[in-house]
Amino acid sequence: MPWLNFFKGNKDAKSVATKSHLDNLIQIAKIDGYYDEIEKDYLLKVAQSYNIPARNIEEVEKYSHKISMAEPENKEMIYRQLYELVGMMLADGVVHNQEIELCARFAEEMGVAQSNGMIFISNLVKEIEKGATPQDIAKFLG
Repeated sequence: MPWLNFFKGNKDAKSVATKSHLDNLIQIAKIDGYYDEIEKDYLLKVAQSYNIPARNIEEVEKYSHKISMAEPENKEMIYRQLYELVGMMLADGVVHNQEIELCARFAEEMGVAQSNGMIFISNLVKEIEKGATPQDIAKFLG
């Protein structure tokens, strides 16, 4: 059961940060009370970009909320994860205030939105809606 080891046993920093990020994505998707196929597809796409196979998404969902927040290992990962979190907010075409609030909390916990996370995330949403890439986000945050 290597996948179970990913969630229960593997404690290296990169693995812990990936678990945390996937949990954060699920929390963003579910906070509005709906977790639809579009959001599940987005989660699958992101998980696969971290080399997590599709067959393991149910395990990700099963362990959601049982994973502690872990800070990404470097600035590039912070930018990527913020981009993906905002992407999840935008996935279903409707951005709810609860999603912005939760994403702002995650940004604050990552150390990038210390003063006003809501405004920070709202501006980030606008940039991504205009077509910003993760690399553009690095410039926006830099």
